[in-house]
Order: sequence, then structure tokens, then C-alpha cells
Amino acid sequence: MCGKTRPRFACCAFQLRYPRVSFALNSWAYSNIFGEFPMRSRLLRLLTATSTLALGLTGAHAQSPVPRPTPIAGSIVAAKGGEELRFVREDGWRNAEIRQDVIAGDVLRTNAIGNLAILFADRTQIRVGRNSILTVNAVANGADGTTELGLQSGAIWARAARGGSGVDVKTPAAVAAIRGTDWSLSVDGAGKTALVVLEGVVELRNAQGSVTVRQGEGAVAAIGQAPTKYVLVNSNDREQMLFYMTLRDAFSAQTTSNLTGPALRAERARIAAVPPQARRAEDWLSLAEIALSLDGRAVAEQALAEARSRGLTGAQRARAELVEGMLAGLQRRWQDAAGHFARAERGLDAKRRTLAAYGRYIALSLANPKTAYAEPRAAGNDPVAALAHAYVVAFKQDLTAAAEVVRAAEKRFPNDTRIAVTAARIAFALNRREEMRASIARAKAIDPDDPDVILADSGIRGEIDGEYAAAVGALRKAAAAAPGHSDLWNTIGLFESTRDAPLAAEEALRRAVAADPDNPVPYANLAILLLDQSRVEEAKALIDKALSLDPAFSTGYIALGRYLLQTGQTARGIEAILAGSTANPAYSQGLLATAIAYYQNGDDELALQALDNADRLDPNDPIVSIARTAIALDRYRADEAILSAREAVRRFRQRGGDFAGLAVNRQAGSYPAQAYRFIDLNEWARFYGDRVFDPFTASSYFDQAVARRPRLLTTRPNVSSILGEDVDLTAFNLSVQGLFFDPLAVSGRVGRQDLLRRPFLDTEVGGSLFVHDGRVGWGADATVQGFSNEPAPTSFSLSAGRTRIDARETPDKEAADTASFFVGMAPSAADRFLVFGSAAKAEPPLLSVNRPTRFYAADQDLTSMQAGAGWSHSFADRNVLTAAVYANRGLDRRFFESVNTELFPLVIGQRQWTSGRTEGMVAAVNHAVGFGDLTLRYGYEGQFGRSFASAFGRGVAANALSMESASADTGDRTEADFRADRLYADLFWRPSDRFEAQAGVQRSFLDLEGRPSDTLVSPRLGVAVSPLEGHWLRAAYRQDGNLPLAFTLSPITTVGLVPNALPLALGGRTDTLALRWDAEWTPHVFTAVEYQRQDMRNLDLPLSNTFDSLAIGKARVERLAATANLWLGYGIGVFGTVGMTSTEVRSDEAPGIDVPFVAGRFARAGIAFVHPSRLKLTLAETFVGDRTGNLSGVKLDDYWTTDASVSWETPDRRLLLGLTVANLFDRDFETAPGIPGLGRTFAATMKARF
Repeated sequence: MCGKTRPRFACCAFQLRYPRVSFALNSWAYSNIFGEFPMRSRLLRLLTATSTLALGLTGAHAQSPVPRPTPIAGSIVAAKGGEELRFVREDGWRNAEIRQDVIAGDVLRTNAIGNLAILFADRTQIRVGRNSILTVNAVANGADGTTELGLQSGAIWARAARGGSGVDVKTPAAVAAIRGTDWSLSVDGAGKTALVVLEGVVELRNAQGSVTVRQGEGAVAAIGQAPTKYVLVNSNDREQMLFYMTLRDAFSAQTTSNLTGPALRAERARIAAVPPQARRAEDWLSLAEIALSLDGRAVAEQALAEARSRGLTGAQRARAELVEGMLAGLQRRWQDAAGHFARAERGLDAKRRTLAAYGRYIALSLANPKTAYAEPRAAGNDPVAALAHAYVVAFKQDLTAAAEVVRAAEKRFPNDTRIAVTAARIAFALNRREEMRASIARAKAIDPDDPDVILADSGIRGEIDGEYAAAVGALRKAAAAAPGHSDLWNTIGLFESTRDAPLAAEEALRRAVAADPDNPVPYANLAILLLDQSRVEEAKALIDKALSLDPAFSTGYIALGRYLLQTGQTARGIEAILAGSTANPAYSQGLLATAIAYYQNGDDELALQALDNADRLDPNDPIVSIARTAIALDRYRADEAILSAREAVRRFRQRGGDFAGLAVNRQAGSYPAQAYRFIDLNEWARFYGDRVFDPFTASSYFDQAVARRPRLLTTRPNVSSILGEDVDLTAFNLSVQGLFFDPLAVSGRVGRQDLLRRPFLDTEVGGSLFVHDGRVGWGADATVQGFSNEPAPTSFSLSAGRTRIDARETPDKEAADTASFFVGMAPSAADRFLVFGSAAKAEPPLLSVNRPTRFYAADQDLTSMQAGAGWSHSFADRNVLTAAVYANRGLDRRFFESVNTELFPLVIGQRQWTSGRTEGMVAAVNHAVGFGDLTLRYGYEGQFGRSFASAFGRGVAANALSMESASADTGDRTEADFRADRLYADLFWRPSDRFEAQAGVQRSFLDLEGRPSDTLVSPRLGVAVSPLEGHWLRAAYRQDGNLPLAFTLSPITTVGLVPNALPLALGGRTDTLALRWDAEWTPHVFTAVEYQRQDMRNLDLPLSNTFDSLAIGKARVERLAATANLWLGYGIGVFGTVGMTSTEVRSDEAPGIDVPFVAGRFARAGIAFVHPSRLKLTLAETFVGDRTGNLSGVKLDDYWTTDASVSWETPDRRLLLGLTVANLFDRDFETAPGIPGLGRTFAATMKARF
């Protein structure tokens, strides 16, 4: 693969999609899953839990909003029920409908249970509490304006943008002047005003005085008195945000059976043992009651129909009406539900009667939200009544009040699991973790097998303790006992997604939808999972369904915003995401979505504000730090990128459980690698990339592909190569293997990065000027990259380039043309497709001789083409089959002529043309499957092809004195077929963070026409241990053969180690022993020591700028290198490597002689500097010494060279300028006897982006 034809692999966290960013909802617990992400994402994935208890619209039915005249001041995005709105210049009040626009002069009011969320045009977010009256006086229409509100009574919470328009809120006692902050304000019956500042600065003033209130402070002002300030103690943002519980959940939280716990499950087992035809009406009715909580609505409906068909007594009919009422409530048929409950009440026993009374009350409240109904009177010794009362208090007041009710109920009913579980859920929503753990412990002591207890306990184990594997195991056990429990399946889906198991996650979420088709939560979560995979149209249908069920569902809004962002509708996406975070301002992942939306729109400061808010609400979320890393890299803030990346790792590992070890944190590990690589600390970056390698994650292959590997041969570089290193075969194969796991990564944004993948078409056109030895050459290149969601998620990258350098010396001449394409498609989570190809035509620089006694001139024309295509299919999340075909065609045309008079009077002349062509194809299949800590990769690859060679020419010998001459024509044509295959198996084992091992074997076969066939069985074995934190010791032994075509799907690395590369002839072999010690001593100091001993057969060392090469049958190469990477801060990275190589020819060509062109001593040191002005500077010094230039042992002089490069981007990323200088001080040296090294060379580049 030619150096400039590889795809652009974006090195930013989200661009490579290894963090897939996601925002999802768990239907029982309000919190951040990481407490996570996506993301991947993977983003890195941002799976967040929130509460069915909490934070959504309850039963309000969305009506058509009334059109309003412009300018629009804002829009209602969530309502609880019973809220009213009075239009300006109107006297009457009307219902405050969701999505109703408001304008200046409108007044909004809430009743005793009301709650409103409003998103204003200036992006100020307001939540209005119960018994409140808010007047919209004016809304700013620009950054210099001020939004003016009036709060006559009640309470509001608000969030305004930093640096945006100001907000003034006038109350009877004072005016609060806000300039970008989070705050809450309340006015009591006497007009007394209380202010709490959660973030930012607010001035509270009246005629008597003013105070400045900062984060963590509060202030009060009474009418006629100056404001006074106080300091908050343990302020809790969530309690200021006016949350409540939804009443619909009361229908899913209760069972109509008088049985609970083991007795309930035993009764179901008894009924299941009775053949259906033998069951009595009582059996079917009991099964319908039980099925509501364990088997799902469909089973309950079927069982109820069977019971009714058998005839029921009066008491049984009442119980059947109760079941019908619960089913109607779950389906949001509030009026029908109220009727069923009313008919049921009179014939029920006391316990069921309480449930029916509360069911009727709740259903009527939801059906007629403007009517205040009296709460039922229930016996104080009934736990069902206590639980129902807690739901009502949470709805009518808030979660804090509900927590007090449940706490009292726990004391009265210490053996009731339902109350203990509810207490835990409310404590989780209020971020009271100790209370939550205590309640769960009580529930587990009562009934550890209760599905709701397991659900609540698994939420803690997964989201807080990080024990996702154990939590999923427990949840699946519970789901087997309660297959119709929607929340169980929803949580399994979230946890499987966190474990990078999208197939299992999708299956679980679809089961959650089927179990409760009127619950918006699993629809939204499934939509977000599909958005992670860019399956946008499938996701949109689910989002529409979720919002049709609950028009104020916050996560539905955020999912809609993601859909709009990922379909290129950025402005609408921002509005939808802001609406979602207004409806639920403490939803950490909603704030992360807000940050991403702002950043992709170019609003950097607003994005950082949203991240600060997310951090404040959930300071343990590593995905916020990952987002900061990605943004810092994009903004050239190297120190911030490193600090944020390290913080992400700390937060991941702090969670403990499955995330305690560094090695398992694949999502986090890639970000330090990118951050350190940004300031050229490449060995440090390699450490993190290797440390978190996972055979099923694309980013793992990409991280290893971009790792810098040593070049043992000191050959002469081309002039154009100073702009960057060519991609070696190891990097090419690793990249392609990674692309089979994420084919959409073939393209990335050329300018400003996207943190969420969305449709784009970017073009970059570049030009280069090369100045060497007084001559000027040029280069041009163009790249077109794009992504589309339709008809299936597809990425593509097209590139082309041309280089022309006409130098005084022929070794410096260059002519090359290149082109490449990559197309990746991922139509589903299970299937991925990749097609790629490249072509190159080059006239490499060749040595010429033009002396009085000798003349030699040569030309070479190389043409190469390659193409490949493959399909990767996941049978399960860690069970992947990949199949690919690859074809290669190479053409090598050569011409040389020479005249030699050094044997005067004999004159010898020769002219010859040769042509060689090789055509071949590879068919490869690979299967990777995981078994717990083990990963087995095995496969087969077959190669076949043909090579053609022809030569013709004429040789002349003449006597200059006698004028006699003789000539001879030469001609030859040969062709040969080849066939080769590779059969391999590789086992990777990582039982803990401290240890991993890898063992494998490859059997390769080569049959070349005219030569004996060759079979090689090559073992591989590697071990890695981490004896101390930050230290990693690795050892590997492996044998590698050389087949005609280098393309492979087989494992490339062994515990992250790759043999140093030296060119081998066909059929060559390398035996490698590799040892490496990586050590991260402090956050600023890293070292690495690597030793490799290699025994090689059939070395084929090219002589620079000639057609010739040195063939060596056997040789040993031992290389020891020590590297230090230092992060100094201020955007500065310092790197240095020093080492030695011992070589020996062990065959008859020159036994005991050093292998030519391999430096016995070497060193490289440099410094890199990155500045937020988008400036990057690198300066490096290289030493090469103790070399031989041929098999006679001719010594070459030692040399030092200095190289420098600087680049700068315009702030809008539209223009990139660069300057590179090789051999700055123009030092003279030779790469081989008589072949000079590259002198001082300048390369200036300019790239324009569209």
C-alpha cells in the first residue's frame, strides 16, 4: 500500500466512533449510568439511568397549540397537568399545552400539583413549580439584550447561557439579575424572595440594597428590607430542580394479588403445573393478577379472558374489574380505568379495595388534571395504601417529600419489599446513596429472589459499583422468572450496551418494548442504541412513538435532538436537546448531548458550560472527561486533553467492579493515547493503546496501526517522504482489520470534528513545494470524504496525489501518482462491509554515473494496483466471522544503459530492458469468538497468482585501438505460478488486569513453480504482567514466514509486540524474541525499554537508488532501545530514544560481518510544542553510527541530522500551512558507499478545506 493512499483515520475520540456517544434512559432510576457514556461509545456509551418514578409528563394529552404572532418568546416543553396560560391582551385562562408558544406579556400559572418546563428563544431554560405565577415581560433578541420575567409567587429553577443575554426576574421583594448561571428562586405568600445559586453569579437587589450571590450561596429579601446572603451547606442541585414522579408508574408498580414475594411465585408455579384445560376460573383469575407483575400484559389479558369465559362469582368479577382497571391504566386509557376501578371497589376485600380506590383517584386525576380530587382515606396498617400515598405525594409535591413518606412507611412495614424498593429508587433519584443501599439491603434480606429487588440491587451493582457482568447475570435470572417485566429487559439492554454488546442490548430492549408497548422509556433507549449505529430512520420511528406516548418525555426530546444532529439538522437538533434538558435539567447525559450539539455548531463556550453542569451534577461520569478530551484535542489544548484523558481513566477505574483494571477500560484507554500522541509522546501513547487492546474493538486496531515502529535500515529517503512516513504493511493490515469492525471509520471530518457522526461531504485540496539543492519540485493532492445515513450508513474516502521533483542529482528526482478509495457500510449491528483499492505509478529516483571513464543511467517505472472487499458478520457480540478477498497487480519496467572505459582500450557498453509483472489474489476467512476471559481467533487464507518476467538487450565490447567490436543480443521470458496458504489459531487470555497471555500457531505453505514447496509451522507465545501500577512487562516469542502477498486477517501482534521489520525474500523467515518494559512513573514521566533478538533467513537488503540488493542467507539482529517521554506542561512534550544494535551475518556470504545498513548505535531526541492558536512545532535530532555499507565490512561515517516542522491552521480550520525542514544544517553523510544521504530539504505545504 502506497504511503499516501491510506484512509483518513480520525484520531479523535468520537470520530473513530470508539466512543460511540449514547444517551439512554433506565426506567427506574434517575442517575448517570457511570456515576457512565457513547460510547461505543461508544461514544462510549453514554447510557444514563433515569426514573420511571421521576421526571416525566404524566398523563397530559397533547393538544394542538395555538399559533402565536412573532416574535416568539419561548415554548412549553413539559407540563404536569392542570397548568394554565393567559395570552397577552386576553382575560381568560386556557390550558397550558405542550409545545404551545408564548410571547411577551403572557402569564403562566400552576396549581397545587402543577409543574411547567419552558425553553425560551434565547435558550434560557425555566422550570416552574406548583402554585406559581410567572409573567413573561420580554425576551432578549440578542446577546446584548435582557430577558425580563416576573415571579409573583411560587418557585422557579432556571439555567441561562454564559456570555449570552442576561435574565432579570422581578419579584415583590427584589430583582434578581442573572448573567449566565444555574439558579432557583422562590416567593412565599408574604412576598419574601429566596435565591439559591447553583452555578455562576447573581445580583439580588431592591431599593434597600443589593448582594452578589455566587455558586454555593443563597440570599433572601423581604419586602422593604435589604437582601442578605448566606452560605449553602451541602447544596443539592437535584432538589432545586422541581422534580416529581409520574403517576402512570403506580399502575406498573402494583400487583392486584393479595400474595407477595415467594407466595406469589409459588402460586404461579402451582397454576403452571395444572394443564390449561383443567384450570378453574379462580386459577385463571389468579394467573391474570400475578401476570401483571411477572408475565406481562399479554399473558394477563389472555388469562383474564379465560377466567371470564368460565363464569365468575360476584367477588371474582370485582377482582377481574380491578385487573381491567390496571390494564387500562397501563394503556393510558384513564377514563376507562377509572370506571373499572369504581365498579371493582364495592366487591373487593379490604386490601384490594384500597388499591382500587387509589387507582380510581389516580386515573381521574390524570383524565381531568384541572379537577382536584380528594385522596382516598385508607387504613394506616395497609402497606399498599402507604405506597400509593407516597406516589401521590411525589406527584403533588416533590421527591423530597415522598422520601419522608416512604421513610415513615419503612418503619411501619419493615418486612415489605415493595416499600423498601421504592425507598431505594427515590433515594437514588435524590442521589442519597447511603439511604439507597440501606433500603436495598433490607429488601434483599426479606426476599432476595423478588424480581424488583434484583432489579434495584442490580442497578446499584452496575451503575454504582461497576459490576455489570454480575448485574446482567442476576437480571437475566430475574427475567427468566418474570419474562413480562419490561423494566428488567430495559435495564438488561442498557447494561449490555455498556458492555459493548449491541446485539444483546437490542434484543433485550425489543423485549422491553413488547412487554410494555405503552411505556416510552424502552422506545427511547432502543432509538439511542440504533442512533449509535447510524440507523437513523429506524430510530426516528421509535422516537416518534415515545413522544406520542409522552409528549414531554425528556429523553425522547434528547433522542430526537440526536436524530436531528445525525441527519444534519443542527439548529433543530439543538432546540430539541435543550427542550429535553429543560424538562429534566439534572439528566447528566442530556447535558452532555447539549455540549456536543453546541460544539458541533461552533458554540465552544456554551459547550463547555454544559460540560461543567454535567460534571457538577455527576462528578464521577468519565464520559464528560472523554468529551473534554475530544474538544481539547480539536482546540489544540494539549494539556487540557491529557488532564481530561487521565481524569476519564481515573473515573472509569474509580467505579470499581468490571472497570477497576486499566486493561478493560477500552474506551478510556484510547484517549490518553491520542492526547500523548498529539505532542509526539508516541511511546506513551503506544502503552495505553496496547494496554487496553480488545480483539473485538476497532479502536484497538487503529491505536496499534498508528504506533510508530523502529526502522532498522538506514536507507536514503525520498525528498517527498519528509512530509510523513509511509504506511508499512503492519499498519495497513491492522487498519483493515479494524475497519471490518467499524467500516464507517474510513472517513472523518477534514476540518472541525464531529462528536456525533452526521452526514457530511468534505474536500481537502493541498499543494506542496520542495526545495532541494537549489531546485524546486511540487506536489498536489486532493481528498474527498463523506458519510451518509441513506440508504444505509455509508462512509467513503477518495484521494489522489501527484509529485514531481526535478533535481540536479538523479537520486533526488521523483515522479509519482497515487489514488485510493475506501467505502464502508454498516446496515445493521450484525453486518459490516468494506471495499477498498489503490493505484500508484512511480518513477523512483535512481543513481546515475557520468564520469569520463564510466557512464551509467537507469529508469524505472513502477505501477501497482490493489483492491479488496470483505464482509464481517456478528453472530453474537463476541462471535464475529470475517471474510475478504484481496487482489494485487504490480508491474515493474526497467531500463539501463552503461559504458565503461576503465579497462582501456577495451570499451564495454550495455543496454537492457526488463519487465516484471506479478498478479495475485488472497481469499481469507477469520472467526473470532470470546469465551469469558478467552478469545479464540482462527482462520484460513489461500493465495494464488502468477509472475511474468522478460528481458532483452544488447551488449557491445570494442577495442578503441583496433576498432574491433563484438555485440550480442540477449532475450529471455519466464513465467511462474505460485500458490500459498496460511492456517492459524490464536488464543488470547486476560483473566485479570494484571496479567494476559497469548498463544498461537500458524501453518504456512508456499509452492512456487520451479522451486521445492515449503511448509512452515510457526508458534507464537506471549505473556504480559503488571507487577506494579503503571508498569507493564511483556515477553513474546514468535516465528513469521514471508508469503507472496502480505494481506492477512490473522493476528498481527502478540501481547501488543510486533517484530522489527527487515526485508525478506520470498520464503524468508524470522524468529523473534521480544521483551518490553513500559513504566509510567508519574503523570509527567514515562519510560520504555525494548529488546528484540531476531534470527532471519533469506534477507534481501535493497541498495538505495539502485536495482541491486544484498542477499544474506542467515543473520542475527539484536536491538536494545530505551525511550523517555516527558510531558512538561504548557503544551510541551519531550521525547528521546537511545539504543544499540548488534548484528551478525551467519551464512556463507560474509560470516561474522555486521549486517549492512543497520546502525550499531542510534539516538533520537526532540521536543514538540502545541499552542491553542493552532500552532504545532516539532524539532528533533537524530544520530546514526557504527554502520557497514556492504558485505566486505566497509564502515560508513557516523552522522547527526536535525529536522524541524511547523504547522498552523486558521481558526476556522479552512486553511492549513506547514513547513518542514530535513537535515537543517545540511550535514554530509552516506547511506551506502558512494550514495549520499539527503541534504537540506525544505517542504512547504498548504491545504484548503471545503
